[in-house]
Amino acid sequence: MKDGFAWEEGIAKGAAMAAWRLPHCAEAFLVQDFSGGTRLQEGWNLDELSSGFLAAPFIGLPYFLRADSLSSFTLQARELPTPYVAPPENQSKKTEFMGWVAEAIQAIKKGPLQKVVLSRTDEQELPASFDVMTALEELGAAYPTAFVCALSIPALGGVWMCATPEILVEQNAEGIFRTISLAGTQSGVDADGFAIAPSQARWSTKEIEEQAFVSRYIIDCFKKIRLREYIEIGPKTISTGNLLHLKTEYMVDTKAMDFPQLPGLMLGLLHPTSAVCGTPKQEAVNFISATESHDRSMYSGYIGPVNLGKATHLFVNLRTVEIKENHAVFYAGCGITEDSDPAKEWQETQMKCQTLQRVLMQ
Repeated sequence: MKDGFAWEEGIAKGAAMAAWRLPHCAEAFLVQDFSGGTRLQEGWNLDELSSGFLAAPFIGLPYFLRADSLSSFTLQARELPTPYVAPPENQSKKTEFMGWVAEAIQAIKKGPLQKVVLSRTDEQELPASFDVMTALEELGAAYPTAFVCALSIPALGGVWMCATPEILVEQNAEGIFRTISLAGTQSGVDADGFAIAPSQARWSTKEIEEQAFVSRYIIDCFKKIRLREYIEIGPKTISTGNLLHLKTEYMVDTKAMDFPQLPGLMLGLLHPTSAVCGTPKQEAVNFISATESHDRSMYSGYIGPVNLGKATHLFVNLRTVEIKENHAVFYAGCGITEDSDPAKEWQETQMKCQTLQRVLMQ
């Protein structure tokens, strides 16, 4: 595979690289930064970046990959793996995570915390046949509506991969800005393994409230910059492969409003969103830092191409795996509110981990 060779050659030379495919697209791209990538400094400006790729951690400054080399290729169509048989649950991790959820529920009842997003990891050994570019093709085939990506930055070590459905900040060449509120999760397949139509989904009060937190957060960000002219569509149920979510879309015509700075301003206001952090933001960050036993690193940060073809596409880094040699660390999280059930929240993280495991672990 030509692009597989370019990937391996870039790794050997210490280049920073990103290979990705946008949702609903056949064409994929590979960016190489021969300097190894740059950690941006305080005060950086999205509008002033050259063409390239941006990758930010959950907390902290982003890495920028300058497009020293940019190539396009088509992800080869591949048969999806056979049905995934999940390994037995890790009981110690389950007990630990459910304990975190119980603590969060009590903290929310006391206030001022209203919602917090807790995450966990699932560590597994990769199959001996695992290959990054082949895995990217398989993810693209399994999740045509997701942003699929492989990222390698020498300063991070290893490779990060994702198949995320969540737009953080997007602006096309015509100046149309988009962001979405995506929250609430349930299985997209029934007990017999058949896909559930979005129209058949039934949402609990807890799930509707969880998604409403994210929507209100976006509107509050619009208010902070006195933006009143936007289009709101939703909420509606969408399918992202093996999962269903509630989604509301927000759009702004930046050319009509003469507001080219909007993507950069909203990026600074939105990240980390309440969909990956919680409400109020600082209280949620504090609770996460004091509770989670792992470093999120790039999980629940943002990732995507910027200023390529006069367009920017940044996605929340979800459905994520960190790969080091033959070892994989899968990340998943869920939103906790006062009405959460620890056992159900654990099961939600199981389903989210399996988004990548069902493709990569066979």
